[in-house]
Amino acid sequence: MKHHYLFPLALPLLTLNSAQGQDVAEDQPSLSTATSIIVTASPLVSPNLLSLDPQSPVQPIPAADGAGLLKTVPNMSITRKGGMAGDPLFRGLGGSRLAITSDNSYVLGGCGGRMDPPTAYLFPRAYDEVVITKGPQTVTQGPGLVAGSVQFLRHPRYYGEGELNLDAGLTTGSADRLDAFADLDAGNELGYLRLNANHNQADDYRDGDGDRVHSAYDKRSQSLQLGLTPDELSLLEVSYDRSRGEAAYADRAMDGSQFDRDAWGIRLERQALTPWLGKLQLQYGHSLIDHVMDNYSLRPVSGMYKAMNPERTTDTARLLAEFNLGHHQTQLGVDWMQDDHRSRMGMGMTAAAADDYQSKPYLDTQSFENHGVFVENNWQLNERQQLIGGLRLDHTRARFEQLTIDNPLKQQDYRLHAGFVRLEHRQQAWTWYAGYGQAERAPDFWERNRNGALATETNHQLDAGLLYRNGRLSGSLSLFAGHVDDFILVDNLDPAKARNIDARRLGGEAEIRWQFSSDWSLGSSLAYTHGQNTSDDRPLGQTPPLELNTALGFDNGEHELALLMRNVAGQHRFAEGQGNIIGQDLGPSSGFTVFSVNAGWRLNSRVKLATGIDNLFDKGYSEFINKQENDFVGINPQTDRISEPGRQWWAEVQLSF
Repeated sequence: MKHHYLFPLALPLLTLNSAQGQDVAEDQPSLSTATSIIVTASPLVSPNLLSLDPQSPVQPIPAADGAGLLKTVPNMSITRKGGMAGDPLFRGLGGSRLAITSDNSYVLGGCGGRMDPPTAYLFPRAYDEVVITKGPQTVTQGPGLVAGSVQFLRHPRYYGEGELNLDAGLTTGSADRLDAFADLDAGNELGYLRLNANHNQADDYRDGDGDRVHSAYDKRSQSLQLGLTPDELSLLEVSYDRSRGEAAYADRAMDGSQFDRDAWGIRLERQALTPWLGKLQLQYGHSLIDHVMDNYSLRPVSGMYKAMNPERTTDTARLLAEFNLGHHQTQLGVDWMQDDHRSRMGMGMTAAAADDYQSKPYLDTQSFENHGVFVENNWQLNERQQLIGGLRLDHTRARFEQLTIDNPLKQQDYRLHAGFVRLEHRQQAWTWYAGYGQAERAPDFWERNRNGALATETNHQLDAGLLYRNGRLSGSLSLFAGHVDDFILVDNLDPAKARNIDARRLGGEAEIRWQFSSDWSLGSSLAYTHGQNTSDDRPLGQTPPLELNTALGFDNGEHELALLMRNVAGQHRFAEGQGNIIGQDLGPSSGFTVFSVNAGWRLNSRVKLATGIDNLFDKGYSEFINKQENDFVGINPQTDRISEPGRQWWAEVQLSF
């Protein structure tokens, strides 16, 4: 492909001072030089910043949704509910503590029980890059970044001459897994058109003990981006995303019979307006989630038929300016979000009676409006050092729409503060950094459903680490230690169901990769988090155990082979019944070791084949951060944690024209 990304959006400041000093707006590689199968996450590209290539296949089995890709990230846990639509937590924190955006617009699910987390509506191959910021180390990605942020990004493109490209692929595997995708982009110097379509489906999988887990799904998505580029410095883009689907769930008495999302956005950008004004960007996004859950479409019914239909409308806008002021590069912006939730339901002794919800009016539940202003600055102190910092102020207004006007909980206003500062020092192959960040978060929709009188939560966190790049050896170390004032704890044993506590957290991730010959490499990652509920002097719920991943790989440019060993320790620090809006601790867990293997063959620059076996020895195991399996007649005989898939094979073909 001869096109290049028009504006590199993911790293607006940091990439200019990367260790390699390269411009990220390079030509996209062909299949012959594409990244090998991802078995551990990509290394840090900058302090506390990690970039994933969603176009590359991953192991375990290639990702069918956003959570499937994120599980390759060290210290990222995915709460399993079925075959897909897992809910991600980074360092044990998820939900609104981990902001998930699509092209800088928030994606929020509709279900009050987190049946449809944001990643359920995001399909990785529709994006060019996924950028993860660890901890409260940016202020440009919205309020409340207690755990960090995940950005799913599509970069605008510029074609110097007329061009037409097609990428497509097909994946098949165990449990009748079938994924198909196609990505068509075309353009010339005046603009571009990009069309993307995905179809992902699978039947119930079997765990390592041979038991069937209620987990089938069938989802489809399409996206369109139309951009006008009168020159390399100007852009007007409109986009549209559509997704539809259904999914069975092993953890609850209902399944997701409808996952509908329609979203559109508009982006206007201009670069290099003056020598000191580097970029001006205006974005607006609209998203509608129309979700249905019931107990009869995807499972046998015993008793009454029930259906619920929550709907969420989210509108976001952002105005951003980037300034080049000598040794300073500054981002100044304002953003806005309006989030409205409503729901309706039906029930009866027949499916037709439950389906009657469609004729009923919606009932407004909660609404949120947020206004924010932020400034983030990169100060190049000298050739080796830079100081990065930012401040953010937000005003969030939350309303319970059904409460009477004289109820003190009817409307609540939260004034939120956030900021960070980080010093980075580069010396030849080494980069070290240290920083402090604070993020304040208002109670979200799910927490307010449990307790409407919660206080805001504030994370004070120290971050430090190292990056090393030198020839065939590279590695990174990220450490954090934080104290969270008024941590919002979901507590099933408390009458209020949610309350504020104080918490202490520390841990980090270490990664190393050694290219010990021209074709062979060895990589490993280690992740650990320790959480303590200091108010009650007990462990903090939903804190993941120690995990070590190791991969041995061969890649000679034509053939590739990799062996992955995943070691997870048992977790004996737990707080049964406590956790967050995603899940609560179920008790202690056992450790496990799982092996997976994959191979790939680049037939030529246009065709690549890949195959793999996950859980090679068919081990029966389950994750600590998990949901409890729902016991309903004829399908799920167990009532413990949901088991992970047993041995699974998969094969994939990628085409590029």
